[in-house]
Amino acid sequence: MLAIEGGAVVGQHWLYSWIDEFDIKSGEHASHLLSYPGAVERLHEMATSAPGWHEGEAPAGRSIVAGSTMDFSGRMNCAHSGCLEKQVDRLFSRVWHYFDSVVVEGPSPESYQRAITQRRSNDPFGLPYTVEEDVSFLLRLRELGVTEHLDFRSKPDAFCTHHIEKHATEAGLPHLLDQEFRQEIAKKLKRESQIKITSGINGEWHYSLVHPEYSEPFSGYFNLAKKKGAKKPTKAQVAEAVVRRSSAALIYDVAASKRLSLPLAEEFTHLHSSPILTEGAREASIALQLPLPVMHGMSSRDIIKMRTDMRPHFDRFQHALTLAIREQIERDPERADPAIAKAVSAEFIRPAFADIERSLVEAKRSLSVKSAASLAVGSTVASVGILASVPLVVGAGLAAAVGITLSGLHKHVDEKKEVKTCDVYFLWKANDGSVQ
Repeated sequence: MLAIEGGAVVGQHWLYSWIDEFDIKSGEHASHLLSYPGAVERLHEMATSAPGWHEGEAPAGRSIVAGSTMDFSGRMNCAHSGCLEKQVDRLFSRVWHYFDSVVVEGPSPESYQRAITQRRSNDPFGLPYTVEEDVSFLLRLRELGVTEHLDFRSKPDAFCTHHIEKHATEAGLPHLLDQEFRQEIAKKLKRESQIKITSGINGEWHYSLVHPEYSEPFSGYFNLAKKKGAKKPTKAQVAEAVVRRSSAALIYDVAASKRLSLPLAEEFTHLHSSPILTEGAREASIALQLPLPVMHGMSSRDIIKMRTDMRPHFDRFQHALTLAIREQIERDPERADPAIAKAVSAEFIRPAFADIERSLVEAKRSLSVKSAASLAVGSTVASVGILASVPLVVGAGLAAAVGITLSGLHKHVDEKKEVKTCDVYFLWKANDGSVQ
């Protein structure tokens, strides 16, 4: 069931309407439909009528805008469905502990309009390839069960000179438009990155730039087919292209976050040195910087399922975390956000983790002492009793036989219940009981 937030249908990307109208079951099925003019015409109609980036109200509840390297748009990284799926887990691993929804873009309606009107039958990476990959990915999102936490929105993809300067200045990022700054960053990227350049079949040059600070490579291409005497791009040109594209993408991301009055989760650390904040977004920024234990090896599907299954515990943790952040801000409003995040972890999360560990150890020790008098049967009862997920039902006769009083067993169960009322019990369970 899709939730309604702020007048928008959460989890409903514009391309889902085409998928559902034609009852599309796979990416291959979607690609095959492009041989029918009616399906292509309908796809173009839906792309044309998709809401613009400045339309629609902000989502309700705690939400955040995903930056261009993890908003499923393929704007900065590989748009292959397999690579986009990695972005899903990476995105949720950053925001699961504090936010209820994430604003993402997904496949751009503008790019579909261009692809359809400029369609070439001999291009193996043209519209059929794009549709197959995008539909495969969107169907996978539904299968994972994460769409109800995604608010799909278009982002700006072009500004006139006046507006790009305006948004950059308002965000405190006017240096992104400075040519000397860009050149210095490009030199740094070239020096620190691995860059590969390969030729395509239509005269374009594809590139990939891998930097140790980023989880995914930056990828793109130079289309030099129509330029007479054009040579293979240099690594310096690739680095300059990445800086140019990432600068524009960051400005567009900031514009989207300001339009919705939401914080921004982005990774362009080579372009700025301090968090980019919109009004009222400081708490969210601190939450993003918390050195929290994470769900090791858990996928986005498992993360969402755990939040759903343990909803009361998650709500308690989320509320307590907010109060802890606010308390630290009130103590010293001038303190830097990273320092506040560390203080929240040191003064709230870690002590609570320690309390849980200590309580569980005491509970197990208490029960094991009571059951020591009758190892034959008592050890069996004790082993069942220390499993929180197994109901403990013991008859009076059995309790007498093994030398364990019902009051002692009930005390053990009560201690278990007290652990579950701890504010960070959800986080402790998510981390599988180990603090890093």
